[in-house]
Amino acid sequence: MRSNRHRGFTLLEVLVALAIFAVLAAALVLASGNFAERQRRIEERTLALWAAQSALDELRVAVPGVGSPAAADGLARVPLGGRDWLVTRRVLPTAQPGLRRVEVAVAAAGDERVVIELTGFVGER
Repeated sequence: MRSNRHRGFTLLEVLVALAIFAVLAAALVLASGNFAERQRRIEERTLALWAAQSALDELRVAVPGVGSPAAADGLARVPLGGRDWLVTRRVLPTAQPGLRRVEVAVAAAGDERVVIELTGFVGER
């Protein structure tokens, strides 16, 4: 015997399927937002590290007699990667004569939050 009912989805089945798709779409949007934020942080930390390494390298390759590492404390504004960075250098003495400890902190211009800190050692010439 044949039924006169049409084969298809009921309204309840369609609503359940739409609810599942909505939850999956929301999870996908959240995951892509988290991915974009992680990428932004990685880019920020990488650029800040490059700025810090550059500040330390400037002291390491300084011409003898032109600006001693002992006088290299200070704050500088460095453009890098389409942004401005505030680079702070502190030069400290060590127990080893002729060797100075250099602490470099980098923050994005307009933001007091330090993105990265780097410590290195520079010999006097």
